Amino acid sequence: MYNFWVQVYSTYKGLFYWLNWTSYLTNMFIAPAIFVISYSILGRFALGPEAAQFYGLGITMSHTTFILISGITQAYTYDRELGTISFFYVSPANRLVNFLSRPVLHYPNALLVFATGFTTLCLLVDIDLSFMNWTSFSLALLVTAASVAAFAQFLSVFTIIIRDWINIMSLTTGILLVFTGMMIPVEIFPPAIQELAKLLPVTNGLSAIRAAFTGAVFSDVSLVILREALTGLVYLTIGFIGFTLFERVAKRTGALEKEAFG
Repeated sequence: MYNFWVQVYSTYKGLFYWLNWTSYLTNMFIAPAIFVISYSILGRFALGPEAAQFYGLGITMSHTTFILISGITQAYTYDRELGTISFFYVSPANRLVNFLSRPVLHYPNALLVFATGFTTLCLLVDIDLSFMNWTSFSLALLVTAASVAAFAQFLSVFTIIIRDWINIMSLTTGILLVFTGMMIPVEIFPPAIQELAKLLPVTNGLSAIRAAFTGAVFSDVSLVILREALTGLVYLTIGFIGFTLFERVAKRTGALEKEAFG
């Protein structure tokens, strides 16, 4: 267990480049608040308080996914660029332990970002929390954040191959923004697209979070939350398979350059 926490700390401290006061404060507090203010005010004056709540909650979740995907994928990219992943591949370190250790300290960052955005939303918009079921809300949030972290682990396989986390992050966060119900209700899409959207992280969890605002108890949203958890587990499993496969190919070719994977 000690070894696990050493890897948790070292991968976070050494490979997370936003771990300085300027970047950290901007991404954890300032940016979420500004985005929530912009979208909730737009929704309120364009369509009304319900729209303000919808867009404000959606953009809060959007920035939560951004901080998770950005933080985790950049760590894998820098691990390869700095050459440290080569030392890992020749070490006897447990691959699964290392893989699971990487997102641990990014997870509380996501919860902090969500708390910042949600607090800003509550202060800015007259949200009725009298019907809120806090148990359903909290469980849905915790599971959704974990699911996104697992999805980021899946994406990280691609970042160590092409050594470019920014484009992967931009593409995937854009897809999640459009198709998971953050800014556009999933129900307006054709049935086939709706089913595909449910295979993405956030879609099911955000649905449960929104339902909690209207008083949905855990039994009402348990299946949706379970589906979100299973979605994350599938992405995590595929990500680990890809992570170990990359190592095998790198050792077979004797190179870590992406041309070796052609």
